[in-house]
Amino acid sequence: MRHLYKIIFICGLLIISNGYAQTTGTSPQSAPVTFNISEGQSIVLHAGSNFAAAYQWYKDGIAIPGGTTKDYSTSQAGTYSVIAFNAQGCQSDVSEKVLVVVTGVSIPPTPADTSVDLMITIRSTNTKASPGDNYNYVLTANNNSKPTGTDVKVTYVVPPQIEYDPQINGTGAAAVAYNASTHTLTWDVGQVTQNTPVSLSVPVKVLQPGSIESVVNIKGREHDPILANNVAQVVQQVNPLIIPNVFTPNGDGVNDTFFIPGLDTYTDTEITIINRWGNVVYEKKNYQNDWTGPGLPEGTYFYLLRVKTIAGVWDVYKGYVTLLRTKTEE
Repeated sequence: MRHLYKIIFICGLLIISNGYAQTTGTSPQSAPVTFNISEGQSIVLHAGSNFAAAYQWYKDGIAIPGGTTKDYSTSQAGTYSVIAFNAQGCQSDVSEKVLVVVTGVSIPPTPADTSVDLMITIRSTNTKASPGDNYNYVLTANNNSKPTGTDVKVTYVVPPQIEYDPQINGTGAAAVAYNASTHTLTWDVGQVTQNTPVSLSVPVKVLQPGSIESVVNIKGREHDPILANNVAQVVQQVNPLIIPNVFTPNGDGVNDTFFIPGLDTYTDTEITIINRWGNVVYEKKNYQNDWTGPGLPEGTYFYLLRVKTIAGVWDVYKGYVTLLRTKTEE
């Protein structure tokens, strides 16, 4: 067996098949590698990474139920790809595609009046999100053709920097299923009539800062003549931690602790507070936003904050914070 292509995933993840053709490159948009099998035969696709904890296989852009193992065997024609996950839930890029063609099967032409041009869009409701913030992605399915689209489904693999949190908006939509192990959300839209868009709000919570790329796919039962609008994506920029430069531990119940919004989204943190003479006055691992500067005079203090990202990298924040205890008269 020879390597067909690879996807990006900490260590190289290869997808190989029981064929002899070979291709190179890593872009999911490149032309798929094609394998021809006869009707009744099957082909085995291999996700050849020894470091992946889980997998999710896709056929024609739709997650395959039960397709979560390293090897996937199929006898059906279609375009296949795979995503891998490590033990921390970090996902790889979508692999290049493999096109499986079953020969000997007569496929009648699709009448023009039964084709359905489905379209999907995605947008974020908060373009200036920070760690710990909640916001929604709005998925909108539409039909640009006269015939009604049936058995329409939308899939969205939630990126590792955020988490799906249906409790934000209540219990969540009844037509939505979420696979926590693969982070895959499936929206069973059902029927979509011409120019009658249907939308779904997907509530999420920010876990880590950075650039978050969300990709959504749509597919129906009928032949779709335009596949370019079956996939949509949006890139969400999440700002790093914004650390306040003053707090007022005067017992009035307002701003009484050195509180850093979004800090609770990190699993590992370390903070050190130093006074103007270079003496350490406070240090804490896994800081709980509860420091009040007990016994310390008013003044400016230097902080050193370290937080571990989802990628296992420590980010460092340095700066000054002013401690004020005096209550001002209104």
